[in-house]
Amino acid sequence: MQGSIAQVVALASYGNAFLRGPADFDRNFYLPNSTFKFCEKIDFVGIRRDGVQWKETPFAPDPIAWFGAIRDEGVVGLRMIYGPSGEKKTSDRRMVGFVGGGGRWLIEAVGSGSSDWWEGRWRVGDRNREDKRIWRVTYGRIATGQFLRSEPVESLSHLHDELESCLRAIAEFAHSQSLDEFAKAFESGLGRLSSEKPYDGLHHPDVAPLQLLPLSAHQLLGAAQAAWVFGGMGSWNDMSFKGDVQSRYDELSERLYQLLNRAIVAATNSCTPTEPSKRRPWQFWK
Repeated sequence: MQGSIAQVVALASYGNAFLRGPADFDRNFYLPNSTFKFCEKIDFVGIRRDGVQWKETPFAPDPIAWFGAIRDEGVVGLRMIYGPSGEKKTSDRRMVGFVGGGGRWLIEAVGSGSSDWWEGRWRVGDRNREDKRIWRVTYGRIATGQFLRSEPVESLSHLHDELESCLRAIAEFAHSQSLDEFAKAFESGLGRLSSEKPYDGLHHPDVAPLQLLPLSAHQLLGAAQAAWVFGGMGSWNDMSFKGDVQSRYDELSERLYQLLNRAIVAATNSCTPTEPSKRRPWQFWK
């Protein structure tokens, strides 16, 4: 999965561990965590619109400080939110390889009666850094006081079955078109759905705290990492066929993209003991 998505998973899941108490949280997770590996900084700001401009106010200088600050405000849980971009000309699947493309990933900070929404903005800093920490990431509080309503998390077992079926079908398609390397990715995702160690060999083996989520959630997150083939040039999105083969490719690709997004959200939110907010139109802050 894209590094920006993995980072939201980490912030939401480790944040929930922090909010549950010291027994569930490793205060040393931040800098060594793989989802922050290429980031120079991760900070958090409050924002408000002043005419046509956004005004930013420092809120927290790093994730650990953010966890503490939102806890002090009364936040009891964090949830991941995904929403499509609404772009009609090009599908989110095809845009996901670009910074800011592929839909929107937010963190919902849930209080006792309402929620705030946070969204990340990625900008390139010094491209020549020897440690390759070139990204400067700022999470802005884009909405406050959102109403709560009951909305249960999707069944992890149901998503497991749907994803298993889709991965089998798309792996078979990839083999039929001699795209064996992509087929290996899909088959790797399949294997992780039943693995006791679903993160072995992946880029983000520490994307979520092992003790917090159920194994079924880690299996979905492992499968999503392994089978995430969507990106720019040279990725699965770069394929082109003719006739019915193109139609089958588009159908399976879109189905997998949507399923992986649903699986990532459901797995991340499986440890959140709270309700999500009532959806409202999102403001845009970039």
